[in-house]
This record gives sequence, C-alpha cells and structure tokens, in this order.
Amino acid sequence: MIHYLIIGNGAAGLSAAEAIRRRDKRGRITIVSNEPYPLYSRPGIAYVILGRLSEEQLITRPLAFYKEHDLQLRFGTITHLDVQRQEARLDDGELLAYDVCLLATGSSAVRPPLPGIDLDGVISFDTLDDAKEVIAKGRRAKAAVVVGGGITAMELAEGFRHQRTTTHLLQRRDRIWPRLFNEHESAIIEEQIRHEGIKLRYHSEIAEILGDKGKVKGVLLKSGETIKCQVVGIAVGVRPNLQLLKESDIELNRGVIVNDFMQSSHPTLLAAGDVAQVYDRWTGEHHLDVLWPSAINEGRTAGHNMVDITMGREPSHAYRKGSPFNAAMLFGVHLTVIGRVGSTGADEAEQSRHYLSRGSSFVWTLPLSANQHSAWDNHGITSVRIVIAEGRIIGALLLGNQLLADPLRQLIEQEVPLGAYESALLAADADLPEIISNFWHQWRHA
Repeated sequence: MIHYLIIGNGAAGLSAAEAIRRRDKRGRITIVSNEPYPLYSRPGIAYVILGRLSEEQLITRPLAFYKEHDLQLRFGTITHLDVQRQEARLDDGELLAYDVCLLATGSSAVRPPLPGIDLDGVISFDTLDDAKEVIAKGRRAKAAVVVGGGITAMELAEGFRHQRTTTHLLQRRDRIWPRLFNEHESAIIEEQIRHEGIKLRYHSEIAEILGDKGKVKGVLLKSGETIKCQVVGIAVGVRPNLQLLKESDIELNRGVIVNDFMQSSHPTLLAAGDVAQVYDRWTGEHHLDVLWPSAINEGRTAGHNMVDITMGREPSHAYRKGSPFNAAMLFGVHLTVIGRVGSTGADEAEQSRHYLSRGSSFVWTLPLSANQHSAWDNHGITSVRIVIAEGRIIGALLLGNQLLADPLRQLIEQEVPLGAYESALLAADADLPEIISNFWHQWRHA
C-alpha cells in the first residue's frame, strides 16, 4: 500500500491530506502532529485570548473528520528524517517508511538570547497552548511587557490588556511596524493602542529579563530603566522549523527551496507552508510567506503532486503563487495587506531577512524600486495606499473601511492594466477610493 507521510498538522499539512484523499481513496496517509489537537485555526488564537472564540470553536477539523477520511493522526514528534532511505523515526522509536513525504512543520517564535529568557512568565504566541498560557498568566499578573512590532506583538498586547493587566508595548524604533506602515498608518494604530490603555514606549529594548525564584519580576531596559512586571510577551518574529533537514543535503536557504511542484531538491520530499521558500513571479526570487492562505494553497498543490509521484508520473500541478494576502483586526481597526506594498525602513527590512513576523510576507519588506510609485489617501481612521508599477496596481494596504479589499485583490491578482486611470490615481489630491471603485466596476463590466 502506498504510504503518504505528512509531518505537520497545520493548514498546509491538512490541505495536502485532503487533496491526496480526493485522488487516492486507498493510500495510507499518516499525519504527525507535535501538538495534541486536531487542526485548529492559528489566526484564530488571537480571538481566543480576547474571549471572542472558545477552544471548541477554534477547531476546524474535529477528530471525527480524520476518522471519516481515513487519515491516521499521530500525536508525537519526528526526531529523525532520512530522505535517502525515505524513513522517519518517531520519538517513541517507531520507524515510518514512506513513499512520499511532505514537510509542513511550519515556523516557531524566535527566542532572542536575552538573560532571563527561560524564566517562568516569558511567553511566545504561536500555539493554542500559548493562548491558554496568555489567559492564565495574564489574569494573575499585575503588569505585562510585550516586545515586538508586528501583528503578533499587537495581538499579545491586546490580549494581556483584555485580562485587565497593565500592559507595556515596547518598540525598538520611533513608530509602529515601520517595515510595513507609513507614518500616517502607524499614527492611526498608535492612537488606537493608547485608546485601549496600553502604554506604548518607543526607542525601548530589553537588556535583561529580571527574575526571582525562577519567575519573571521585571525587565531591565537598555536605557537603564526597570519596569516591574510578572509576564513578558516575546513576539520579534518566527523562523521556519528546519531542524529535521539540518544534516541532510536538501537545498536550504531561509526555508526549503522548492520548485513549481513544491518538491525539494529530493523529488520524494515536498515542502509547503511557512517552511517552504516558494518562487515569487513578481520578484523572480524565492521568498517565504508566513500566511495562512498561502499555506492552504501550497498544501493543496503538494498533495496533488504527491499522488502523481506515487503513480510514477511527473508532477502535473504547478503552483502559481498568488499575491501575498492577510487580513487582521488591530485594536478595533481592520487591516488588509495585498501584494507588494514596499518597506519604509531599511534596517527593519534587513532584520526581516533573518525572520518574519507571523502573518506577513517577505515581499512586503522589499523597498520600492525607481519604477514603482505609491499613492495614499486617508479619512480619519480609514486609509488606502496602493503601489503602481508598469501600468498596474501591484500592492495595497487598507486600514479601516474594507469595501475596496476584494476589488483591489482582484485587480492585483489579475494584473489588470490601468490605462488612463494610472495618471488619475497618481494625481495630487486624488480620491483613491472613488477612482479605484470606478475602475473596478468598469473592468468587471467590460
């Protein structure tokens, strides 16, 4: 019997399993998960710590789903992967021989080498168990300190504040998320953060996490100031989980380099999700995305090709990377980012070459070139920014009103030529929402 091995039970791994089962009704599919849960929504844990979703509501594929589709879900950890022999060893010693394997191990939070980083009370925000810890420790803490500038840091800060904890959000630079937001966009989010009662501190970095009897009691800043707290949230970025391939000859960069069919440099090992470094048709390079929709689409492609490989065929499903996309809610403000939006801070872009914030794409951090132009419009807490290159919109960032989210995503993904609308969009004092809406309606009815 053909054996498909999937290492990882996230969006990429489960999407691959579903794609395999649709084409192969009899093959053995083993999914190994190092978390004791069926598939749950990773983006949804932000709503768990705000009390808007329960743990049960977070589960997107209950255990009954695995049984119904004959998917063998194994809770455990792969400790060794031999891609030449096509074997994987579980932490209980069992050896799993496979015909084709998908590495969908995702990414994990970076733990910076700070003194005190291993104290009880230092929390990352990657998993459902992390969400439970945020709630439990946040309720008991008088004060919390969060360090980081991306979506996860803001989710953590909002989560601690929801537990009625005095919360400090530390920023290394002089504004919010400079690798993504322009100054006006940062100011919109800053106002919302302060409105929530969170203490926002710029030009602040932790030198040491202070402890007492093994537990957090505060942080020492590089400025010499001490902040008393009982919990510290670390959200400075994530790195792909590549540990299983460190001693292999698989081609690696920041992640696993994959071809158009999600194959690594060894044809029976595929990779998808956060761990896969996928070719980007807009930049002509391989980049990482730490995005839920990307993981789903990559997993589906990998699953189809895994069936082709076991049937002795050449892989037939080429992956066409879509525009990097994410939608989130930050302190009551809707955020949507699509495609190439341009980095606004060189040092932040350089930092992201080492690790990304969860929920972001490496493409977002690339600075605009000479032939790429940005246009921006805002009304209160509603903001629209687009990037234009070669006569089409290649990226967009929306804050607040989201009526243009779907139109912009379609225009960007379909690479629709702007024609005469280009000059109108780039004109001084252009009403971007109205022009974009008119252009989209004209294109749809052409």
